[in-house]
Amino acid sequence: KEILLQVFFFFFFFTGCGGTKLFRTPANINHLRVCVNTEGDCYINNGENYAGSMSVTKSGKSCQYWKSNFPHRIQEFNVTQLKLPENFCRNPDKSNQGPWCFTRDPTVRREACSVPKCGEAVVPPPRPPTVKPEEHYLKTKDCLDGNGETYTGDMFVTLGGRTCLQWSAAEVQAFIKGKELLPQVQLVKNHCRNPDGDMEGPWCYVKGAGGNITIDYCDLELCDAPLDKFVDESGGRERTTLEDKRKAFFNLRSFGNGEQECGVRPMFEKVNKEDKNEKELLMSYTGSRIVGGDEAEVASQVMLYKRSPQELLCGASLISDEWILTAAHCILYPPWNKNFTINDIFVRLGKHSRTKYERGTEKIVAIDEIIVHPKYNWKENLNRDIALLHMKKPVVFTNEIHPVCLPTKNIAKNLMFAGYKGRVTGWGNLRESWSSNPTNLPSVLQQIHLPIVDQSICRNSTSVIITDNMFCAGYQPDDTKRGDACEGDSGGPFVMKSPTDKRWYQIGIVSWGEGCDRDGKYGFYTHLFRMRCWMKKVIDKTGSADEE
Repeated sequence: KEILLQVFFFFFFFTGCGGTKLFRTPANINHLRVCVNTEGDCYINNGENYAGSMSVTKSGKSCQYWKSNFPHRIQEFNVTQLKLPENFCRNPDKSNQGPWCFTRDPTVRREACSVPKCGEAVVPPPRPPTVKPEEHYLKTKDCLDGNGETYTGDMFVTLGGRTCLQWSAAEVQAFIKGKELLPQVQLVKNHCRNPDGDMEGPWCYVKGAGGNITIDYCDLELCDAPLDKFVDESGGRERTTLEDKRKAFFNLRSFGNGEQECGVRPMFEKVNKEDKNEKELLMSYTGSRIVGGDEAEVASQVMLYKRSPQELLCGASLISDEWILTAAHCILYPPWNKNFTINDIFVRLGKHSRTKYERGTEKIVAIDEIIVHPKYNWKENLNRDIALLHMKKPVVFTNEIHPVCLPTKNIAKNLMFAGYKGRVTGWGNLRESWSSNPTNLPSVLQQIHLPIVDQSICRNSTSVIITDNMFCAGYQPDDTKRGDACEGDSGGPFVMKSPTDKRWYQIGIVSWGEGCDRDGKYGFYTHLFRMRCWMKKVIDKTGSADEE
């Protein structure tokens, strides 16, 4: 039996090495001898049957996981049906280039792998520089402390290549007049400055499309400012009881209604009633489709819908009667050929069912403005994955349509701790998901509770660079509970309920993940508190320090 097996493998390699087609010459005999006796990772013919563990391309790029759509969406074939493993090089389409993979580089979709053909010389791929995970996060000596309020340089061109307007210009003064700016920040000429303590660093006013004045950020690096900066040096956590009348952060004229009503659901908090699952969240503070999720009761969830063909695009959230919040990659993501305009999408509010039109409760509203964060980085890690959508007409709040609150400094201080749980909701739409695993789609809105994970664990779980504008959540491999936000929940909210004022606050935006509910992998979210100053400036066309 063993001899028959050896004979089989000999003829398998002999045929694959071209033995039946070559003339009997000394050179060809030597070639066949080397090819048949090659040991290790190599392929024969076109590599269709290659089953090795190589996961690096010829240029040294890491391979994307076959069951993930991050960063590239896989539509050519069903990777689950073909049982393509992990991120190992394979040749499912019988390419004449041999084994290949989709790459982890958003700008390079696919590339041949560094797997030699049996009998050919092994050419090792370029070795990537050996960098310890923690060294990815070392800042340059030129980085700015804090939020860059002390910057006094003369940069006057923004990341977007626009020239800053003079701070003394009448049109700029009209925007900043009467606003609470830091007295120590001197506004000199048209130089980049951070007069309002924006966590994104120095910025300036610029002329935007159509001659409208907007803001843009300058290409200056900030030193690290992790989540635990919110922890008091004494180790205590600040607790405050907020008054019924909330201090407004946005300008009512440009933001619309919603700040006073936010986070109080008409069918629950407004009538002093708890939903059946929220106790789990509150207990964690004291002591996708959504995978592993339950049916959601009522949420501030919004459907971002594509006009043609009509299909669910992403999740989103309602923050006022005029504004919708979602992930930037739902609007702009070139690896998926996404660059939507106001004519391509609309929003559906008051939804519970994924497919049915819910007459009497659902509202469908057109969009008349899309604002993507100017520093959104789709090429590397989806840093600042946030976009604002302005509705053409304000909506009327109802039992099913109500806004969620945006996080204040106190909320970030008190709730953003490892182990504290938040709620993620979504319909698990497969088409626009980071996971390409075809599972049954839920008929109604789903929800799951997930614990925030320590930032060092988040960073060590992936080769993607994790910034201070992100946090991750999910269960660790040794936890008994499971679950993750995936499959079309992108753009949806990660919310937490404040135990002090009993309001729901959106802490994060579902951004990205590697696969779905995999051991040692977590879902990543846009850190919403860090985006507040940008949101205020682009909505109000002005800025103010967040002292709440």
